[in-house]
Amino acid sequence: MDITLRSRFDGAHSDFANEIAPAYLDHDFNHLWLSKTGEATPAAKALTELVRVFAALAPATQSHIWLQPYRDFLQRQSEPMPLALPRYLLATDLAYSEIYARLRHDIATERFIRADQDNDHQEYRYGGVALDSFRTAPKPWARQITKELQQAAALSPDARDRFLQQQIRSLYPPGERGEPLLSALRYWQQQSAQPWPELPFGNALRPGQIDSVRVPVLIEQLRRLQLLTADYAPGLPGRYDRQLEQAVRQVQQMHGQSVDGVIGLNTRKVLNRSPAERVLQLAHNFRRLYHLPEKLGPRHMMINMASYNLKLVEKNREPMQMRVIVGAPDQRTPIMKQSLTSVILSPRWNIPQSIGMKSILPKARANPNYLKEREIQIVDGWSSPAREVPPEQIDLASIEDPEQFPYRFVQLPGQYNQLGYVKFRLSNNKAIYMHDTPAKHLFDRTDRAMSNGCVRLEDALPLVDRLLAHEPWGWNKEQVQKVLRSKEERFLKMQPYLPVYLMYWTVWQDEESGRLQWRDDIYSKDRLPEPEEARRIMLAAQKELNARNR
Repeated sequence: MDITLRSRFDGAHSDFANEIAPAYLDHDFNHLWLSKTGEATPAAKALTELVRVFAALAPATQSHIWLQPYRDFLQRQSEPMPLALPRYLLATDLAYSEIYARLRHDIATERFIRADQDNDHQEYRYGGVALDSFRTAPKPWARQITKELQQAAALSPDARDRFLQQQIRSLYPPGERGEPLLSALRYWQQQSAQPWPELPFGNALRPGQIDSVRVPVLIEQLRRLQLLTADYAPGLPGRYDRQLEQAVRQVQQMHGQSVDGVIGLNTRKVLNRSPAERVLQLAHNFRRLYHLPEKLGPRHMMINMASYNLKLVEKNREPMQMRVIVGAPDQRTPIMKQSLTSVILSPRWNIPQSIGMKSILPKARANPNYLKEREIQIVDGWSSPAREVPPEQIDLASIEDPEQFPYRFVQLPGQYNQLGYVKFRLSNNKAIYMHDTPAKHLFDRTDRAMSNGCVRLEDALPLVDRLLAHEPWGWNKEQVQKVLRSKEERFLKMQPYLPVYLMYWTVWQDEESGRLQWRDDIYSKDRLPEPEEARRIMLAAQKELNARNR
């Protein structure tokens, strides 16, 4: 098979010869992707379009071990056919089958989303076993590839093309979220062919000002952002007029900024974002769609860390939305597919040891009354209820190594409790959950990546009311308030469990306006892992696949 590929492509070799060879050997080497005259079929073109998305996961100037097969394929397909010789045509057809097998392999092994499983939050030894995760046993992709290509080879040319188009469609992420990203990706790849105009640095540009240097650049940027028509002409050359202001306000809205029409540092930054940067963002948001299942569920929560937003979706009801606070960049909230397993009213806060040692212990040393004022107990062990240890029995000042502190801190329900009035337990074993917070003023901040990893909710109590109104509880608001007034911790199991998707979209289509929304990459996830990490992930994926396919 390598020899056949090399008949046209120097240095080419096949990683999937065993999977694709039978379709050719058993069917007289009939073409699967080319017409009789050697033209690429619609299925071949659809396959190439998907390859382009994966090839765009790193800047064109940056090589990456995962992307080389995709880029080699695109490069080879762009080379003119020397002669329409049978061996050249067969080599070209084999190249399509090879990249098809590569796509099937990389998607089945979750290569491009495994790196999103950050190590910021290790398994929590008291958290129990995770009830849900992304790890799903992939289908035996190797046998499936062989079966699909053999089935295609046995069909008539028209039926074969329809079948292969259907198979390629199945390789796309589920749902309709991908198409707007692909459409934008095609546009911005075209825009990459010419330099992007750079808005010069200067004082804030305000509506009504005249700036003969910056305004012409702004006009060209807005045209290429498709927010200004090609025939626009300013009434007064160099003036930042009303029409330009309206377009800039759209830019600010699309990028989650304060909408005031003033071009300051942040607005200048997004106006100067190059097509190559936008292509990279779009490609990575497309790959992250593979985290989602085919069906999200008629009732589910979707949390977007990049936009600090939660949406509760219920069939036949208007979505409920609220602002959230997520993990700081050094304590990132992980991308996870979870289940909401229980709601805890008037929760005690079992303060993580790291927070207890870094924050609580120093304050308790400095102020003997701190623990009492903040309604924090010192307890021994993890039994329920745990044995409380009076602070006066412990010489906090003599503790030389906080890591050897044999106790833990628990904050009682009340006004100081950092979990607020309610905690929403999720199914992971990384101590990541959702909760209320007394610090409501923080939700007015634009940047809300500031927690230790958990998700703080702006409207936790209205969410509780809505969730508990369903069976099996059927509670009203007064029943919830009665429990809260008692200040007694109350566990309420969700039946059935509610799907919760903690996701990270830096680009997505707004359902109401139809426009794309862009956000800053606060967690630096719009990239592929570094070479050493990439090799480690590849080896782990191959080891796991070998074990599953035995």
